[in-house]
Order: sequence, then C-alpha cells, then structure tokens
Amino acid sequence: MSNQRKIEVTFLPGGEKVTAEAGVTVSKAAALAAVPLALPCGGKGNCGNCRVVIQDGATAEPTAAELRLLTPAQRGQGVRLACQCRLESDALVQVPPASRVVGQKDLRQVQLREVPLDANVKRYHLELSPPSLEDQRSDFRRLKEAVQDRCPELTGFADALRALPAALRADNYRVGVTAVGRRMADVHPEYATPACLGLAVDIGTSTVVAYIVDLETGRPLSTAAEHNPQIRHGADVISRVEYANTHLAGLPTLRQEVTHVINAITKAALDQIGADARWIYEAAIVGNTCMHHLFLGLDPRHLAEAPYVPVTNEAVDARPAAVGLEMNPRGNVHCLPCIAGFVGADTVAVITAEEMTRQPYPVLAVDIGTNGEIALWSGEKLYVASCAAGPAFEGSQIERGMRAGPGAVDRVDLDTDDLTFTTIREADPVGICGSGLFDIMAVALESGAVTASGRMADAAQAEPLLPGLRARLIGEGNDRRLVLAGDASNGGGVYLSQRDVREIQLAKGAVRATLEMMLEHAGLRVEDLHEVLLAGAFGNYIRPESALRMGLLPPMPVEKIRGVGNAAGSGAILALLSRAERLYAQQVAREAEHLELFRARDFQNRFAETMMF
Repeated sequence: MSNQRKIEVTFLPGGEKVTAEAGVTVSKAAALAAVPLALPCGGKGNCGNCRVVIQDGATAEPTAAELRLLTPAQRGQGVRLACQCRLESDALVQVPPASRVVGQKDLRQVQLREVPLDANVKRYHLELSPPSLEDQRSDFRRLKEAVQDRCPELTGFADALRALPAALRADNYRVGVTAVGRRMADVHPEYATPACLGLAVDIGTSTVVAYIVDLETGRPLSTAAEHNPQIRHGADVISRVEYANTHLAGLPTLRQEVTHVINAITKAALDQIGADARWIYEAAIVGNTCMHHLFLGLDPRHLAEAPYVPVTNEAVDARPAAVGLEMNPRGNVHCLPCIAGFVGADTVAVITAEEMTRQPYPVLAVDIGTNGEIALWSGEKLYVASCAAGPAFEGSQIERGMRAGPGAVDRVDLDTDDLTFTTIREADPVGICGSGLFDIMAVALESGAVTASGRMADAAQAEPLLPGLRARLIGEGNDRRLVLAGDASNGGGVYLSQRDVREIQLAKGAVRATLEMMLEHAGLRVEDLHEVLLAGAFGNYIRPESALRMGLLPPMPVEKIRGVGNAAGSGAILALLSRAERLYAQQVAREAEHLELFRARDFQNRFAETMMF
C-alpha cells in the first residue's frame, strides 16, 4: 500500500470529487473523476488546450510548457495546463467549457437511402400446432420446420433452447422467434415478444456515435454520442498507437476505454426509447483502421511504421462477450472491412452509404477529421488516400477551439462594417468549433484581415479594413489576434490567433494537396467532378462557400458540393439492415486502390503550395 499523502480534488462546474495522491496532475485527477477533459497532444504540454483554473489549493511551480503557453496575467488568475499542473493539497479546479469534450446527439445527421430490408437478424412471428400422440415432434423441430422456407437449417443456442418449452406453452404455441443468421437467439410468447433492435456505432478518433435501429421496420429510433475517452492519450491515431506500444497495459486500457463509452452511449440511446440492451441482437461497427484494431484488441503497432500493415482488412464477426459489448449475449458484432493502414471501415461505410462506385460519373468524398480520408470514384475505378490533417478542424490545437457545444461560435458572417457571429444554443461565447473556424477564416480572408500567405494584417495593412473589423485586431507578430468576444488583451476572450491560422494552413494544405494529387493520378480535372461530398462531423454544418474561400477545396461551382452528414454512421446502419449492403461494403474494400501520396516525391512541394490561401 502506498504511504503517499492523499488529497481531495473537486471539479467545477459538475462537482465531481476524487481522492488521489499528492503531486497528481490535474489531468490524471480528472481522468480518475471521469471528467471529460480535452488533451489533444496526449498530455505532452505542446498544445495548451487543457487550460483549467485553480480556484483553491497549493500547486507545484509552473512548468516550462506553462511558462511558454500561458501569459503572466493568465497564470496570475490561476490558469494552468491540466497536463502539467501538479496538485500538492486539496484543490478546487474549474474546467472551462472550451477544455471539456462535448458529444453530439443528433439523429438528423443520418441520411439513409432506401434499401430492401434483409437484415442478418430476423424476427419470425409463428403460430404452431400443439403436439399430440399423432404428432410427437420435438419442440425445436416443430418450430424449425415452420420457418424452413424462410430460414433453412435453423439451429439453436443452448440457452435459447432452454426457454423454448415455456415460451411455446405460455401463449398456446404463438411465439416470436429471433434468429441471428441461422441460429435461434431468442424465443418469447407472442404477447411478450420484445423489440428487435440493432446497434450501429461509428468509432471516431474524437467522438463515438451510436444509433439504435428497429430491425423489423428499418427505422433509426435514437442516437447518442460522447467524446472518445482515448483522447486523453492524444488527439491523433499515432499517439494512440504510441501509448499502446509504450505502456504495459496500453492496449487493454485503450480497448476498455472505447468499449466503456460504447456501452454508455448505447444505454443513453436505449433510455430515450425505453428499451433494454438485451433487445439488441446485432451491432455494426465502423471506424478508421486504428480505432478498428483498438476495439478488437488487435496489435496496432505496425499501422504506424512502414509499410503500415494492419492485422486484417477483412470484415470481422464476434460474439458480444468477446468484445465487451452489453447487448443480447447470443447476438453478433459485425465490424465492416478496412482498406489500408490509414483508410478504414468508416471510409468504406461512406462510400457504401453514397453508392459512389455505382455512379456513372466521377465523385469525390472528403471525410474531414483528425485523420482526413478521401475517396475518389473516377467513373471506372475507386481510389482512396489519407492525410494527417490533425485535429485543428475539430477545435483542437486552436487556442480558443472547442468541439460543438453550448457557447461554441458556429457561424461567422461579414456585415456592413463588422463581422457577426452566432453560438450554439445562443449561449455566451466560450470558444470556436469547426464550422465557426471555417467561417471566421473565410471572413478574415475575404475582408483582408488575413493575407493569402496566412499573415494577419498588421496595423498599416489594417487601415483600409472595415472599422469594426479593424478594431478587433490586437497584438503584434505571432501574438496578433482577431477578437470575436471578450477581452483578449490578457489572454481571455474568444479569438482567432496568428498561431491558429498556421495550424489551419497545415490542415487545409494536407487535405488540398492530397485531393489534387488523387485527381492527377486518376487523370481527372476538377471540372470532371460531378459532385463533391463532405462527410464526417462537419458534413451538415460546414458552409461550402467557406470551404471554397479558405481553399480546402479547389475552385468549383458551390452547387457541386453536398454535405452528407455522418455518412459513416449511415453506412453502418445500412450494414445492419441489408446483407446485400454488407456484401457491397466488402466489394468496395476489396476493389479500392490505396494511394500512399504523402510518400510521393512531389507531395511536400504540393503541400507547400496548397498551404497558401
């Protein structure tokens, strides 16, 4: 037993309390208290996004990282970095909204096309004849022969067979039978037959989303989302792989974290409709290749080193207990196939949801996230590639960046003499989320507040700007800021900084360079594209005009750009509803050509060019 002195840490505004050893970092205490704290750099002290306010309690002296990333005025107000600050006594810690990770819960992000309902899970409603001296068939044979034409060679789980005699006789041989594939998973008296549900999960690097689907009607019923708790080990997949490789229990920890959050949001989604986890008979899982491996407990180390080989690209089926999911124990968990080391089942799901390879014309799909994934259908061949866009577009590594939540600036416009903005839920502004980041960059470029090189206008360059906009520019050099709200002179307020612009340049340059080189590889011009699909968390929220103005996409008619919401989630739902769509997903993964563009000789030159606005 440790003799280390114990302290109590209380987190505001939620009031979570935890007892820990003196000298613990705030981030470690937050993890113990289940406080969702954003640590985009994995706690290395590089990004400065985990700012908290120590309202009471003794702390160790600021580290070199804190001295570099926090102003003297901020430190004087108790602002510290959670991953650096060590607590020496009982403490009261305020976690600002911008440092918390907030999940989205919006069923409207699902855009499902119509498919014939042919799920792997079937519910059969039967009325059987009772046994007699002339008909002494076993209970199971009686049931099996009744569904022979619809489900040939039905077999049964032992525990489902145990429930069969009572179920048959409770309602005069009227029963509801649930088959997973060709195995009877459940049987109930007809009057007591529960819902037949499926679970679709999109495991994102930053956010995990779950959808509950009625497998008898094909209708999505509810959804819930939460941050991916693995983010405390780093915002990108390489950080996760590094953690798995360098910590004794790294892989089991990462696996347990993602399983725990899936079970938690599944319960939240079930609670919305008053359903039970035992009514879920199949789950369809998508995610990038790293998330796929961590969920299944597969060694991810070779994903991060050339030649970036996954353990498997194939679709994987598993029993719920084998992967730790809380659902019907006789159900099935289906993981869609991946394509390559950095192009995973989420991209396969996007392509499937939009039927890209069934179109007679070229289509481009861009899934904007921490790991940007791009798919190009030439009309004859499918190409895929990935790029390390980083978490900037999701609000991380942006000084006042945050994920979508109350108080996040989500829209910015240019008015007659100034800019205007809105926030989520019309709350007081506390940070900038992804869609707001795109907008403010577009407005800054259009107005001249930021030059084509990515430099914020200095005092002389700001003279011709609109009066309201000119007044929002403060600071000098790398400390130059475009203020949206509040007092940013002492490090407070909500603003876009010169450093933020550089982060955005890196992210948009990586995406733009990758898609331009993909077009060249396919022998296509921008003009040949019939449609450009924006998928991922921003699919429904980014304004195409802003994406074009900041140069994420090459110049094209705005009418060609279409947001498709969480198409990865839609693809997972389709895999639940249709065995044909599941086969289509496997065909997509098998036939796609993966392009390793970032290793190409001229990628760095193209990247440097596309960083310009």
